[in-house]
Amino acid sequence: MNSRVYISLVVFLLLIGGCKEEHAVVVDFWHVMGGPLGRRLTEMIDDFNKLHPEGEVRGVHMGSYDVLAQKLMGAIASNDPPVIAQMYESWTDQFLRAGELVPLTEFVRAEPAFNLDDFFPVFIEDNTYDTLLVTLPFNKSVPVFYYNTELFDAYDIDSFPVDWAEFRQVCLRIREGGVWPTSWPLDVWYFSTMLYQQGGILFDEANRKPAFNSPEGTGVIEYLTALVRDSLFYLNPGFQRQDEFLSGNVVMIPASIVSWAFMKGKVQFEIGVAPFPQGKVQAIVIAGTNIGMFNKASRAEKELAWEFIKWFLQPENQMRWTEASYYLPTRRSVTKTEAYEKFVDDNPAYERIVAQLDFARTEPKTKEWFAGRIYLNDAIEEAMRLERNPRQALDDAAQRLLLELK
Repeated sequence: MNSRVYISLVVFLLLIGGCKEEHAVVVDFWHVMGGPLGRRLTEMIDDFNKLHPEGEVRGVHMGSYDVLAQKLMGAIASNDPPVIAQMYESWTDQFLRAGELVPLTEFVRAEPAFNLDDFFPVFIEDNTYDTLLVTLPFNKSVPVFYYNTELFDAYDIDSFPVDWAEFRQVCLRIREGGVWPTSWPLDVWYFSTMLYQQGGILFDEANRKPAFNSPEGTGVIEYLTALVRDSLFYLNPGFQRQDEFLSGNVVMIPASIVSWAFMKGKVQFEIGVAPFPQGKVQAIVIAGTNIGMFNKASRAEKELAWEFIKWFLQPENQMRWTEASYYLPTRRSVTKTEAYEKFVDDNPAYERIVAQLDFARTEPKTKEWFAGRIYLNDAIEEAMRLERNPRQALDDAAQRLLLELK
């Protein structure tokens, strides 16, 4: 073969290869998972792609939820969204109303083996809009308390408090020793959990009006501000409270179940993990995002995206995700696997946390809650910094939301 023929053959083969690459099915998945969680997600995406050479799922890291929200809004406006993405419930409601999402119901109905009854009911409720299953759970968590077991022993505290009256008494006992009992950030999540535990609600979806400015809501803020006034609780921005806890400066802190993965093994003392104390009724609020599919995608892209979602939610893959992230398993069958049994042997309190899914609740899923949550957070901050009385702060936040709803 002369050189000219050889070069022509190479160019021809390259062109064929380029065409194949150009026409391959590519599913962009926009997410915000970084650090060890991002590494595990990348590993899992790579493993899925090896099983599906007909196309490629491509993880695209967006950095933060705020950036993800902005990018999704911009991509929809320019008619160029990804195929799938993480999304909060209020975003989902907005995208669905705009006709931008493919409800996953149509794929589930075509898969008799995909058993929705296997999922914890709260996760199906969380992803259902007007009887239509629109999304499926991706990274779900609940709040827990982390506590310094050595300091609990030092103050003769036998176990973590089971209700909020006992929680205050434990704080008083710890404060006598000169250590800060607890430190929290400003967080609607914790307020929501305590509100539901008192029998209140955040938003009346049937009548489209806020409901957090109720006697129950006021009572929650009054309880927390009393802890602040009595020097039992100090506000701490972001994740700074975790550093304070790890250094032994504060005895117990609330945080996501996912913080367990980041704090474990970083201190000399044993970290205790306990469910949130309860109130009049049992309640805990789930957090985290779901995974949704955009309408703009081609049929081939949608089919590959569904294969990935379905694969990610298989019990063995859910367990791989939980082992690295401590995110909650979404299906009951996950808790029957050998890997789960080993995981709870290594993390005994985890099983008690998962048991709370039987009475778990969701925040409002309506698009109006996107603004409502911001206004409520502002009210919590004003009250917790003792700048306004709790009822006035909550009433003002409710009024702001009502004006937006008009």
